[in-house]
Amino acid sequence: MQRVFFTICFPVLILVGLGVAWFVQRAPAPTALPVEIPIVWGDGPPDLLSHDAEEIFKRAFWRRPSSLDKIQQAERHEWRDADGLKRWQWFLVVKASPDLIKYLRDDNAFGLVATSDAPEVTEAPSWFQFELKEVTVLQSRHTGMRLMFSKSDNTLYAADSGRGFTNGASEPSSTIQGAQPPGRIPSSPPSKL
Repeated sequence: MQRVFFTICFPVLILVGLGVAWFVQRAPAPTALPVEIPIVWGDGPPDLLSHDAEEIFKRAFWRRPSSLDKIQQAERHEWRDADGLKRWQWFLVVKASPDLIKYLRDDNAFGLVATSDAPEVTEAPSWFQFELKEVTVLQSRHTGMRLMFSKSDNTLYAADSGRGFTNGASEPSSTIQGAQPPGRIPSSPPSKL
């Protein structure tokens, strides 16, 4: 009986053991989940945090995404006070369609200028990362809008920030001090000289 075990079962056990060892060796190592790095807020956290990708895209580019535009990440931050919107910013990562790239980069719909060193993007989500040497940067001269186009594929990194609306001047008073009411005859008799 022992002889049968060693001649038949033992080689089978060795083959099974080698198969298990090979499978374990070939199995990919578990990948670590990306660590969510908390944002350091300059003026405290926003009052509103939105991930509505299509709405953020529309506000950012003044048009709807086409079926070929694949929004990978989107986030909008808003700070409010008693008077309304005080400050805002948004971030987008899009696998852009050729039409969107033409509209933003070639047609330059927002009048942006090319730059080799974009200012640091602050208060950005941890997923908004790119290598500056791997992108072409267009940015606004007067606002916070920055578009970073990947040199290797059609990935677009976009960010913008700004202030809320400033209250306008108050309405002028409807009456002018010292003015005569309308009419042909003065309201008081002429003075005696």
